[in-house]
Order: sequence, then structure tokens, then C-alpha cells
Amino acid sequence: METYKIELKGLSDGTYEYEYHLDDNFFSTIEDAEVTKGDVRVQLLVKKIEGNFDFKFLLKGVVKVQCNRCLDEMDYQIDAENGFTVKYGKENIDEGDKLVITEDCNEIDLTWYLYEFVALELPITCTHAEGECNSEMESLLQKYSGAKESQEEGEPVDSRWSELKKLIDNN
Repeated sequence: METYKIELKGLSDGTYEYEYHLDDNFFSTIEDAEVTKGDVRVQLLVKKIEGNFDFKFLLKGVVKVQCNRCLDEMDYQIDAENGFTVKYGKENIDEGDKLVITEDCNEIDLTWYLYEFVALELPITCTHAEGECNSEMESLLQKYSGAKESQEEGEPVDSRWSELKKLIDNN
């Protein structure tokens, strides 16, 4: 993953631009990743001012994730802007949007940050749009979900449910 490392010591004050392509090879190298395939373009702007580095990431593309409803693979669009600040200090500290590194640190590896910025864009539940899920899986879900759309004829109705239904119907 050498391509995702930036040598900080060699940079003089100014703004630097880097471009990355996160493809299937990139995502497959991340252990236990929710995203294993994708095509995301990253534009990185690094602004160095007096020993401080401002990193600004612009991400655009699509990743493949598993639908939580039918378990088929689906596309999810990524369009994000993230960043953090890096400065030198006595010990390594990661405070989310502020990263402190020691003076002997010559470079920063962006691999995990790039993956994390993609993963943070994913919703809690990824599902296909209505009607796009695997129809076979949808029918199995319907069959085994335990919910019956209508009471079958001749089957007794539990009176407690009838009373609760009256409450819903009155509102």
C-alpha cells in the first residue's frame, strides 16, 4: 500500500494535490471490511502551514455492499468531503479530526483513513430501492416472517388481538 503514503518531512509550506483510485484491489486488502468492491475517486488537498498539515479529502464513486434485506450485492453512491489536521507533538494522538504525530514520523499512511471515509458514508441499513430486491428472497422473507396478511378462514382469532385492533381502528 505504498501508494497511499505521503512523506510529510519533504513538504515545504504550500498546497499539494494528490489523486487516488480506490478499486476492488484496495478494498480487498482491508481486513473484515464491510465494503469489498468499489470504484471511488479521491482528490486530496494537503495544505502545509508552519508545520501543520490540513488534509481535505473529496470522494466520489460507487461501492458494492450487501443488501440487508435480500443479501444480494448492491451499488451505493459515495459523494463525500472529509478531512483532518496533522501536527507534530511529543506523542502520537488520534483525536478524530486532529492527529498528533512525533517528530521522527516521516510519513503518514492514508490507507485506513481512505477506507474509513468511505465506510462512514454508508447508512446503518443498506437496502435496495422498493421492488429491486431479489424476488425469491422476498418471497421467503414473506413466508417465514411470521406475519400473516389475513386470517385464514375457520381459524380462531385470539380475542386480545381483536381488542387491540379496535384501538388502532379508532385512531
